[in-house]
Amino acid sequence: MKHCNRKSLTNPLLLAAALFLAAGTLAGCNIAGPALYLLHGPEKIPRVYQLDKDRPTVIFIDDRAMKIQRTPTRERIAAAAERALLDHGAVARVIDSRAAAAVVTNEPRGKLMAISEIGRKVGAEVVIYVTPDSFALSTDGQTFAPSARFRVKILDAVADKRVWPEEREGHVLTVSASTRQGTTPSDAAGVREAEDRFADLVGLRLAQMFYAREADTVSDERDR
Repeated sequence: MKHCNRKSLTNPLLLAAALFLAAGTLAGCNIAGPALYLLHGPEKIPRVYQLDKDRPTVIFIDDRAMKIQRTPTRERIAAAAERALLDHGAVARVIDSRAAAAVVTNEPRGKLMAISEIGRKVGAEVVIYVTPDSFALSTDGQTFAPSARFRVKILDAVADKRVWPEEREGHVLTVSASTRQGTTPSDAAGVREAEDRFADLVGLRLAQMFYAREADTVSDERDR
């Protein structure tokens, strides 16, 4: 039987981990995982890109194809992302995404404004540019299983260039919520409520690309 150095067991956390390891050794079971969890804490999910927190940033959801049919749903996604970015210190200042949307509304007919120009017009130096590919509460019209797919890019509005990612099509973000028994909501109020909840989740997942966080095994398996 292996012996432990008692000098290392003065810390209660270390003592607990050592007891777990000792029990595993005596019982012939592998429980080093829980012990290491006690020592190091929960797993961290790293950010995929680090924003410059001191540069004013705007989220622009460019949905000319109307993949998200309701404007309030798009606004809710952006608002949820903005809150999470600020709450976790990923940026110090975000500009309301509705300002960028208003700029696009006033575009001359048949002439698309450059994304960097949209950013500059609202006072942003960085644009989180989001293009929806899909957004639905159900894929078959029967099962309630919200899912969405977006492409995300970071643009430097001052330098007028894309800074992330290298792939031209952007970074793909997919989000899905837990499948529930039954059909999708049929009445307007039910649809709005379901869309609002899913929009909040999508906005959170968008923001979480830009700061490290603790892994939540259940929700990360269910909602990714």
